Amino acid sequence: MIELTQLWYRYPDHTPALRGINLTVAAGEKVALLGVNGAGKSTLLLHLNGTLHPERGTVVVNGTPVTKQTVRQVRAMVGLVFQNPDDQLFSATVGDDVAFGPQYMGLPPADVTQRVHQALVAVGMQGFEQRPPHRLSLGQRKRVALATVLAMQPAILALDEPSAGLDPRARRELIELLHALPQTMIIATHDLDLVADLAPRAIVMADGQIVADEATTTLLADQHRLYEFGLR
Repeated sequence: MIELTQLWYRYPDHTPALRGINLTVAAGEKVALLGVNGAGKSTLLLHLNGTLHPERGTVVVNGTPVTKQTVRQVRAMVGLVFQNPDDQLFSATVGDDVAFGPQYMGLPPADVTQRVHQALVAVGMQGFEQRPPHRLSLGQRKRVALATVLAMQPAILALDEPSAGLDPRARRELIELLHALPQTMIIATHDLDLVADLAPRAIVMADGQIVADEATTTLLADQHRLYEFGLR
């Protein structure tokens, strides 16, 4: 479903961010993307839906090359959920935020209403349609941010630090929610407990390169390698 081939990217100041990334993710996989800050995790996620475009190499999603010409098509397939939900929520009400994507797709009002309801039910936020997002807890805002993406009915979810800042209860609820979703997932995170619970496959990045790609149980059992990778 996702294929990255010799992906290179530099920041505007010419600092290398991704260096020759080769990665394939099959449909239905839940994959953790690990590494210290600055390893390139978020930059990789931003390539999956065309927010960033590679200096060299290719990104292919479900058979479609990601280019400036295919961005609209790709974003219907790849839902990107930011670490900070306030980067994703900008409307006066929860319902308006969740409706924005389907409306942008040009769906008729009845279909938009149905998608909003389905997405909010999926994240356990039904009944909050008229609530202002800024009056919700962080955990609730993260759920609504996820709902804004689910309303687009993407085949792939790219999540950047989904459990960051959550208390233990909200974190457990999020893990259970993500477990129940059928989408292919790539999850950039420092939360190794979340990885153990959710992602059978773990990829470690360092300095813009993939330095490990293996079963999560194998990686987490090797404390020496976790220490070398800056993980704990």
